Amino acid sequence: MRIVTRLAIGFAFALGPIWSPGGSFWSPGSSDPGALSAQQPDLLYVCVQDDAKVAIVDMAARAVVRTIDFQALGFPATAKPHYVAVEPDGAHWYLSLIGANRVVKIDRQDKIVGQYEMETPGMLALAGTNQLIVSRSMSAVNPPKRIAILDRTSMKGDEVEVLFARPHPVAATKAGYVYTGSLGVNQIASVELASQRVGITNLEGPTHSLVQFTTSRDGKTMVASGDVSGKVLVFDLSTPATPKLTRTIDVGKMAFDPVFTPDERAVWVPVKSTNEIVIVDIAKGTVTSRIADTNLKQPQQVVFSADGATAFVTNNNKMDHMADPAMAGHAMPGMDGTASLVVINAKTGKVEKAIPLGKNLTGMGTRARK
Repeated sequence: MRIVTRLAIGFAFALGPIWSPGGSFWSPGSSDPGALSAQQPDLLYVCVQDDAKVAIVDMAARAVVRTIDFQALGFPATAKPHYVAVEPDGAHWYLSLIGANRVVKIDRQDKIVGQYEMETPGMLALAGTNQLIVSRSMSAVNPPKRIAILDRTSMKGDEVEVLFARPHPVAATKAGYVYTGSLGVNQIASVELASQRVGITNLEGPTHSLVQFTTSRDGKTMVASGDVSGKVLVFDLSTPATPKLTRTIDVGKMAFDPVFTPDERAVWVPVKSTNEIVIVDIAKGTVTSRIADTNLKQPQQVVFSADGATAFVTNNNKMDHMADPAMAGHAMPGMDGTASLVVINAKTGKVEKAIPLGKNLTGMGTRARK
């Protein structure tokens, strides 16, 4: 295993954010920080990737509070904000910028207070009391075979070799382990945070192209989604260093970010090929229902309200996601335009609202729940 040490970035881009006397950035792309109140528990940070923006949504009001324009902060138009992780207390949130090769730390007044430079960052996960795990972007063809393990206070850290190509999904558990998987080969890496020891698990079957992981609160179960195989894979983490595959469930090609419902009785899986949310009973290994609606156009991620009553879904609505010949015919009329954040009643499965936000909505996050 090879570890490469990287340092946090302490400079601004040309024409970038303005330093305040306290050493943080003022974000001219957002509202006046002096007018902002403390972050509420129900704020949702939504990546509008192709517009280089993040929309901040009040989950209770189901309305946009404000929008951060990263071009106004000196980042390029191709910055591609992709994924978000938020501290449990809401004091800070973290954002991967694929095209700018940065992971940025932002406070509740929308000030950038730290940065870390790495090639094509992708998914994010909070780990332990003060660590941030960063994988590589799905759009990167041949990125380094490493994930970053950062100190969330200093935004300094190490990049740890995971041995396989294109590490993308990432999840962490209370047992002190982090997991990532490959988009290119059927392998999963388990990383013990205390020692940074890496173990590799090989998976049988068709090429999965692992997109994302989600774990149960007790850290004993992990669920993965397969872009190419169209399968949901369920792992037993009773022995954290060696995930054990216990079942696979067909949901449809281009299965993206799975997430447990707050009561953990089911997992919701966005499936881009059919423009549906597929609901899976993990214990039984069965699909219980599918949510289809004309507002769902290549759904990518689901975030639930704290009470579990409402689900928020990002959508890509982007034609080039249908470049795979096998996906021909799955594009919907009007695709490749403005994408919406879709609000679903989790009990009835009915879409209650669609909030147009911009081009290509990808990752989003709200306060992490312990």
